[in-house]
Amino acid sequence: MINAIIIDDEQHCIDALAADISKHCGNVQIVDKCSSAKEGILAIKRNKPQLIFLDVEMPWMNGFEMLEMLDHIDFCIIFTTAYDKFAAKAFRISAVDYLLKPVDAGDLKAAVQKAEEKILSSAGNVNIQNLLHNIRQPSQQQKIALPNREGYEFTQVNSILYCTAEGAYTKVYLTEKRSLLISRTLGDIEEMLPPEIFIRIHHSTIVNLNAVTHYLRTDGGYVVMNTNEKLMVSKARKDVLLQRLGLKKD
Repeated sequence: MINAIIIDDEQHCIDALAADISKHCGNVQIVDKCSSAKEGILAIKRNKPQLIFLDVEMPWMNGFEMLEMLDHIDFCIIFTTAYDKFAAKAFRISAVDYLLKPVDAGDLKAAVQKAEEKILSSAGNVNIQNLLHNIRQPSQQQKIALPNREGYEFTQVNSILYCTAEGAYTKVYLTEKRSLLISRTLGDIEEMLPPEIFIRIHHSTIVNLNAVTHYLRTDGGYVVMNTNEKLMVSKARKDVLLQRLGLKKD
């Protein structure tokens, strides 16, 4: 049995989630329910849970701030949130589990199953630490969780030079002449990357604008990267690229 705590400032959300857990997750026992982050900190110290369901937006102290108040995090976390594209993106790039309110039963069961696997394997909380790192940092200093065969590689965003589509996969080219083949589509990777730094220059290519050194008008248009590699710019995306580079249209 997994001992769990629900932390949410809205009582109806606590009641609804507790009912869903009771109905769909027989391996989870709710040992405490808290209506504030302050209560949550005390409940965590008192109960030593294996899992907490943590609301993101709460008055006085939000879920992220609550976690930073703890000396250590030795439990799994499933975040709960009303839809917020910025919070959802932070969760995705850090490979952290979250549930959108109102909570879907299938999503709940899947998240609890993943949490149970982490608990049984005694996996660490590097994903949570990465999330807390990302929400404090500007885009260039954030880390993105890139899936590999063993799990995830946490890569500094600004170390990604460009990405290319490889069928249903994406090849990510990094500094130090490294590359990774990721089991995500280019569209999936694009959603995870900060748009103020990255731009799609072709249906199969995304580049880091900080790594672009030249724009060439020859043969329809190319960018030259700081590795001296030339990447083709599609006609449909050229004007947006030139605008982002501060150049006049051809």
